[in-house]
Amino acid sequence: MHVGPSKADPRVAIWIFAGFLAFYTALTRGHFYLADEAQVFQQTRSLWEQGDLSVAPQINTVRGRDGHYYAQYGIGQSILALPLYVAGKKVHQLLERAGATSWIKTFEGPPIGDPDKRYGGEVEIFFVNLFGAFAMAGVMAVFFLLNVRLGASLRATIAATVILGLTTHVAGFGVEFLQHPAEALFLLLTFYFLFADSASPSARYRWLAGAMAGIMILVRASSLVLIPALGLYLLWRALVRAKSKNRESAALRVIRDGIEFFTPVIMAVLLTMAVNHAKFGEYSISGSYRVFNAFTNSYLVSFYGWLFSPGQSVFVFSPILLLAPVYFRPFAKKHLSEAALILGVTASYAMFYGLSRAWHGQWCFGPRYLMAAIPLLLLPLARWLEISRASAWYAVVPLATIGGFVEVLHVAVNVAFVHYREGYDKLAPPDAYIFIPQICQLVAHWHALVAHDYRLDMWLVNVARQVGAWRVVEILSALSALLMITLASVNSLFALTGKAEQRRLERARSNVVAN
Repeated sequence: MHVGPSKADPRVAIWIFAGFLAFYTALTRGHFYLADEAQVFQQTRSLWEQGDLSVAPQINTVRGRDGHYYAQYGIGQSILALPLYVAGKKVHQLLERAGATSWIKTFEGPPIGDPDKRYGGEVEIFFVNLFGAFAMAGVMAVFFLLNVRLGASLRATIAATVILGLTTHVAGFGVEFLQHPAEALFLLLTFYFLFADSASPSARYRWLAGAMAGIMILVRASSLVLIPALGLYLLWRALVRAKSKNRESAALRVIRDGIEFFTPVIMAVLLTMAVNHAKFGEYSISGSYRVFNAFTNSYLVSFYGWLFSPGQSVFVFSPILLLAPVYFRPFAKKHLSEAALILGVTASYAMFYGLSRAWHGQWCFGPRYLMAAIPLLLLPLARWLEISRASAWYAVVPLATIGGFVEVLHVAVNVAFVHYREGYDKLAPPDAYIFIPQICQLVAHWHALVAHDYRLDMWLVNVARQVGAWRVVEILSALSALLMITLASVNSLFALTGKAEQRRLERARSNVVAN
């Protein structure tokens, strides 16, 4: 039964958020493995403890204008993570006062890194690392709501959300503190409000879309490359509305709508430039990033890697995208401008990062620079599942199963431990493992998983090693209870929605008969 955009109970999205939050928390790593994570965390800590953005000198940091060292990253995620840092700090203090040393050890995990730049071994790090779980759970909730707005049935929308959250490249990012989950969330929110505005024009939607895009830029300045595609979509829809209503000139409507969307974006750009001036003494968007990167790569290398290589192909790390040529066709017929926006966003990422010397985004697992586009690329899936024959699942299930297995390799194994164990840092050329199947990350992570040694690096695994299996049972019992409540609540709300829709259809039939 098809449920229209306005008929889905918003509580379903809340329970979807809660369920995925519990799921990603159970899988979390509990600590950092990449300098990117550690530096963004240090900015969070410095903001709270010192009121500045200084970090300890390490890889990818630069001495600033005041003599302190600063990271190349924006302030967005560091600010958003402040509540989690404070929560971790308060929990740590409460556990210390209560003498609950085993629980402190449960959250701290193994100490990793020097005291002034820890990657693990602190309760605050564990809590801040949960940011990825919150962000990815938010992505799932917004993905659900957006699919409902696009007209997909509740059943198909839930199926597509589960496929996205468990079997695509986004799943592994729910256990890390990289910036891509927040980037994906605010990109999806921007799309959501722009689409809401196209259906029901409102200045509030345009301001909200601009605000979400602005926060996305504060989180990751490189997402500025998406603004032309997002802006063109807005102006295209504004122009269509102006021509159809004839109440005011098309130019005035486009200008008004554009101002409402672009004002928050411009404010975010100016704030980014001001922060970089405070750090490095220059008004720029990229800050010190150009010191560590250069745009000298060939598109032949990056595009081949993203399409065909065993270490970077989007089809290896999100196999369900192999069906995109099929499920995009009916979507494009009904939502041409939205399909154009999705392809425009994807092309913007590819054209920008394709020239980067670090196009592959290593150290990481798979094509992380393209990850934020995957929820958008899967938006047409729900409606296609709804209108397709049952035989379509003969393609969906195997692809989703393969994708789920790849994400197990992503979540369970520490990329850094594998990198050094396999000697990736000694290869010539350095990124050879991306292209050679025998030594690619998929093979290396499988070997690590089977070996079940130190490379198997998850929070609950480390809790079992350090505290005991009984503590793992306690934690899993609580998280499983939340998951069961989520499933029961979604099923109950689904049944209520179905009954309401049935009553509405019966009333409609009665009216037809009466007339």
